[in-house]
Amino acid sequence: MAEKGKFLVVKIRKSTWSIWGLRVIWVLWLLFWAEFAIGSWKELEQKAFVISLVILLVSLFSGSFLWLWGYIKHKKATP
Repeated sequence: MAEKGKFLVVKIRKSTWSIWGLRVIWVLWLLFWAEFAIGSWKELEQKAFVISLVILLVSLFSGSFLWLWGYIKHKKATP
């Protein structure tokens, strides 16, 4: 048997289907703008690249912030 403390435990909170749906939509949104930014960069369209990159980064940071805020809020609520 393995010794105690040698395991990595991953806990996943249960979420409603609407939360999972929003997560899927957010990931698809990020993939769309990442593809658009890469395509604009390869075609040397600087304005389109900058606009799509800004939208991608703002979406990424705002989604990450909302996730972190909910995570911290949940941690404070549970003993």
